[in-house]
Amino acid sequence: MSQSQLPPLEHFDCDSDNASLGVRWEKWKRSLDIYLFAANINDSKKKRATLLHMGGPTLQDIYFNIPGAHIPVEPQPDVPGDQTSDVYKTAIDKLDDYFMPKQSSVYERHVFRLLKQDAGEKFEKFVLRLRTQSSKCKFSNEEDSLIDQITEKCASNDLRKKILKLGDTVTLDKIITEANLLESVQRQLTDFSDSTQTINKIEIKRNNDSGMKCSRCGSLKHKNDKYCPAKDKECLKCGYVGHFKSQCRTRASKRKNTNFNDNKHSAKRSRADLTNNNATFKPHSNPDVTSQNINYIFYMDDDTKVNCYIGGVNLELHIDSGSISNIISDKTWIQLKKQGIQVTNQIANPNKTFMAYGSDKPLTVLGSFEAQISLGPESKKDIFYVIKDGNRDLLGKDTAIALKVLKLGINNINSEI
Repeated sequence: MSQSQLPPLEHFDCDSDNASLGVRWEKWKRSLDIYLFAANINDSKKKRATLLHMGGPTLQDIYFNIPGAHIPVEPQPDVPGDQTSDVYKTAIDKLDDYFMPKQSSVYERHVFRLLKQDAGEKFEKFVLRLRTQSSKCKFSNEEDSLIDQITEKCASNDLRKKILKLGDTVTLDKIITEANLLESVQRQLTDFSDSTQTINKIEIKRNNDSGMKCSRCGSLKHKNDKYCPAKDKECLKCGYVGHFKSQCRTRASKRKNTNFNDNKHSAKRSRADLTNNNATFKPHSNPDVTSQNINYIFYMDDDTKVNCYIGGVNLELHIDSGSISNIISDKTWIQLKKQGIQVTNQIANPNKTFMAYGSDKPLTVLGSFEAQISLGPESKKDIFYVIKDGNRDLLGKDTAIALKVLKLGINNINSEI
């Protein structure tokens, strides 16, 4: 590799506090030695020139102001030994004295004894700090001092046990090997634990997001769990224990409960109108409305819903086996128009009377229209009536039968697809 191919050294930063200046000088000088070796620069004068060039203008100012640092390149006849002097070594020694003034060995050993492994610090970094400081301490046996400091100030009790178990046979190399092994094992255990927790989280998420609800209470958070709140409850619809009314699938012929006149639950269990969910059951008394032209609405509250397309727009409807007509609210009609529903034969105030069972006042019919209603492969064109202030959208009996989502018979009163 030629010198031109080598990456350049950064200029040495001399503008810093004295505490870190010596350390940075040592690191920069080590990089310079590597560069000189890689570039095959062996001549003392060229090495010094490279030092000054790479160091930058600030380092040059310091160098030329240190007495005795710069020896002229040309030999001086009146200076004995000038021809053999190592100008590079002289420059390095003078700069060492400038950047790393001599410290007391007692003080350096004091600093060494204060060093300890920080929380989360890798062992190899801790050892590097110890080695750097021990080089200033002039220990008679540097390895023993390092072993003692590691034993006392390392962060791992497991490593400390290993060192004490090895006893007098312990070496610094053995300690480093054991420390790296312990760190590797600890990292693997952490990864293993994290992987296990991630797998458990994924499994829980799948249970929650699977779309499968509990058949007892309808919750999406569990499926037929032994702690389900409906496990010991009596169904208000069929009389059997083990599920809520909203999840009841018991056939009418098999139900225990046949009396739905309990005042406490009659409004919920029997029928509701489009404007008043708390209506009481009583015959109509409006003299302007005769029983011959009344269309009663019997909405059965069993949460049976289907998604249909009416005039090309998706809408969720409640199946109502008690109504012969299709009913939507005025709010739904506004939304359908915004979504571009396709209708024909619109009629304002059609001659049609609807009465919620148990009410003596007819519902206000704002209008009617014809539209194509589709559900799966089945499709049918039918009439829909818009009710003022309605709160439910109902699919009438005849349309539900035509779309094959409702079956009427001895054993089937309300069957879903």
